[in-house]
Amino acid sequence: MVGFKNRYMVMEVFVDPNKEFSVDEPIIITQFNLSKAIKDNILTNFGECGLA
Repeated sequence: MVGFKNRYMVMEVFVDPNKEFSVDEPIIITQFNLSKAIKDNILTNFGECGLA
């Protein structure tokens, strides 16, 4: 029987310093935005097979 394994991912969020930010629009990191960014980067780096 296989035991349950915990897996963790550690990451650092970088904000583009060259981008124009206004005070009225704060940067909001949501679960959807974060998961989309991770999937896009996996697709870019490892292709469709890596994303599967």
